[in-house]
Amino acid sequence: MINLVMIGGGHSHTIALRFFATNPVPGLHLTLISDAEDTPYSGMLPGHIAGFYSRSQCHINLRRLTISAQAEFYVERVVNLDLEKKLVICENILPIAFDIVSIDIGSKLKRI
Repeated sequence: MINLVMIGGGHSHTIALRFFATNPVPGLHLTLISDAEDTPYSGMLPGHIAGFYSRSQCHINLRRLTISAQAEFYVERVVNLDLEKKLVICENILPIAFDIVSIDIGSKLKRI
């Protein structure tokens, strides 16, 4: 079993999760850690500001996406990486082991 841990709910990770939802890889265990349950799709921001889209229409539900990809999901803040022991250190949960770690925190957002 290979443990792929994705830190952050940015665009690259949402695309990867969508891919794995339709193309599961035997022996690959997926985990997403994000500090929020959803992530905005920045391409829709101008339309949201103009009133064309609601908040829910321009946000991706990370929990639903991880369920479809058969991945684990933690709403949590990552505070450190132990690269020697291959552990993701979080603020409020036990460390999560990884074989591969991907960091995609995107831009810093002010929640709307």
